[in-house]
Amino acid sequence: MAELFFLISRFWLLLMGICCAYQLGYTLLSLMKTPRWRPGPCTNRYAVLICARNEAAVLPKLLESLRAQDYPGVLDLYVAADNCTDDTARLARKAGATVFERHDRTRVGKGYALDFLLHRIWADGRHYDGYILFDADNLARPDFVRRLDGVFSTGCPVVAGYRNTKNYRGWVAAGQGLCFIREVRFLNAPRTLLGFSGNVTGTGFLVSEEILRDAGGWPWHCLCEDLEFSTVQMVAGRRIAYCPQAEYFDEQPASLRQSVRQRLRWCKGFLQVMAKRGPAMGRAALRGSWSCADLLISRIAPVLFNLLALGFAAAGAVLSGGALIALGALGRILVCGYLSMMAMAALTTCTEWKRIQAPVAQKLASIVTFPFYMATYLPIALAACVRKVEWTPVAHTRAVTLNQLDAG
Repeated sequence: MAELFFLISRFWLLLMGICCAYQLGYTLLSLMKTPRWRPGPCTNRYAVLICARNEAAVLPKLLESLRAQDYPGVLDLYVAADNCTDDTARLARKAGATVFERHDRTRVGKGYALDFLLHRIWADGRHYDGYILFDADNLARPDFVRRLDGVFSTGCPVVAGYRNTKNYRGWVAAGQGLCFIREVRFLNAPRTLLGFSGNVTGTGFLVSEEILRDAGGWPWHCLCEDLEFSTVQMVAGRRIAYCPQAEYFDEQPASLRQSVRQRLRWCKGFLQVMAKRGPAMGRAALRGSWSCADLLISRIAPVLFNLLALGFAAAGAVLSGGALIALGALGRILVCGYLSMMAMAALTTCTEWKRIQAPVAQKLASIVTFPFYMATYLPIALAACVRKVEWTPVAHTRAVTLNQLDAG
């Protein structure tokens, strides 16, 4: 019986390897080629949507970076001051944004605030070609909108930018930042090159007004509204393109407690999206949608197969009659996992070295600590299966300009 459990654990690890092997091809392709987009006509009308809840510390810097955009067309700034008790609304108006204040303690979350903001804009009879979504803690490069416009003008209804980190400090913030950088560099980039759909990660993306009008606003209200939005577009056969030249920055949680709370919401939101949209994605995958199959494999396989492999290996070791055997089996799996995560971090860090805004020592240290950050996902994922999770804001405090960020 013990040998059977060991055999099953190896089978699950092998199955995970097979399911994720195509990502090696993604990696090789992204190392050889980067998506390139020509500048567009810059005649499209855009509105920037920002949902802010008590973000007076960082919102003015984002608005400053948006006012400095080199886009010659229409670019209007809108802020939903969502249940704010600070100076967010006043500072946003002072910075030139149109502000709508929202006070609703029952429907809490970014999705509801976005829906509110869109309907206030439409109620005024305003029309745009597309909407660019930002979080209040973001910063955008001066050519961000112009770069997105170049992709949008080719007919792509959704375009995501390059998500970088403005506080690449400490093992927690650096670990989370490295996750986002790896996703855009080694997942979204090759997907775009191959003509498949990527997915948006919460902020820094452009969506056509046609999509939002057809949806009646922003009807996606899971705890991971960005993932739900992405799955709906993939099932509908729409392509989410990626533009690596459109760079923006956001702030990661600096403490483990804040990071755990945020990732617990993400994991719970993932479960909500899979319960709500998973069957439709599965059917689309069976009909030949590689974009849907890719998202399901990349999000589910690593956590599920690792948990099963660890469980069967532990059961086999216990049945074989020795604690040392059990520890040895688990140790081998953990060491292999650590080395693979470290290799992933090293590759991402080396390829994106110039774009990562951090001292050399921090970049090198994050390679070593990245596996520990990823390991914390396992208990978080398990907790999300049994705990009730509600949306809670994450405090943002790093108010810097792009010049300060580039200067280090």
